[in-house]
Amino acid sequence: MIYLLIAILLFTAVCILSAAASRKTDSNLVSLIINVFSMLGPAIVLAPAFIAKKSIPSIKYAMVMAALAGISVGLFSMTINKSYTVNKVGVVLPVIFGGTMLLSTVLSYFIFKETLKGFELVGLGLILAGISFIIYARV
Repeated sequence: MIYLLIAILLFTAVCILSAAASRKTDSNLVSLIINVFSMLGPAIVLAPAFIAKKSIPSIKYAMVMAALAGISVGLFSMTINKSYTVNKVGVVLPVIFGGTMLLSTVLSYFIFKETLKGFELVGLGLILAGISFIIYARV
């Protein structure tokens, strides 16, 4: 649970800081800087293993999925930072992340065979309702 809380705090910082930066300079430059600096943490964590020449297991499928995820992060960074330049942060974030929760839940059903029950489904319904209200208010 602690990792979830830390992730929430850090991702909130990313969203607010990148929105502030995107409104003052080119959003693609902001995306480049974010993605370059985002490599530092994992590189620092993995550096001791490389220095000690320890073997790091790599499964081809996992490496391909990680590479595709990296490409997705770069493209996501570019589109969300552009969104910050033309929309309010209070509109961009709920729509993107609420939509992400809905879409990834549906995809996880088909890809990972995960299921939801009771209150989880109610929560997703509320997210959908919230996104609908935000989009309706913008029209």
